Amino acid sequence: MGSRTRRPARESTSSNAAARFISWRNSRTFWISPPPAPRLDLFGKLDPAKAAPAELRGQELFFGKAQCATCHTPPYYTDNTMHNLRVERFFNEKMINGRKASADGPIKTFPLRGIKDSPPYLHDNRLLTLEDTVEFFNLVLGTKLANEEKTDLVAFLRAL
Repeated sequence: MGSRTRRPARESTSSNAAARFISWRNSRTFWISPPPAPRLDLFGKLDPAKAAPAELRGQELFFGKAQCATCHTPPYYTDNTMHNLRVERFFNEKMINGRKASADGPIKTFPLRGIKDSPPYLHDNRLLTLEDTVEFFNLVLGTKLANEEKTDLVAFLRAL
């Protein structure tokens, strides 16, 4: 058999690819921006000069009585963490197709910027409208929002 010559050691293909990617990435400016919301300021709050009265009332509810801002913090309106809504307290477990339907467990907080453009809602798409979503959380959180307050809160969500 003939002798084999060894090639000189060189960097692995994966490290070359990684170096090329890093070089490419560093040569560009990446800006992850939320969907446009012309009535919001830089910090994600409504500009009073541009917002409708219902939107302003909805914003007040969002950060107050409705408790939305506990998980949905501006400017992206998410805290990027998991929360357990404990919805199992509203239904009895049952068997469906041989599997027990029970608690959801923790779910990730969804960002609300541009929410009006992305129905259905919640992690499993069980809520078809923003009105359904506000009513769901009104029940789950026990906030006891009046009908006018729910309407105002939906108006604010549509402005995000």
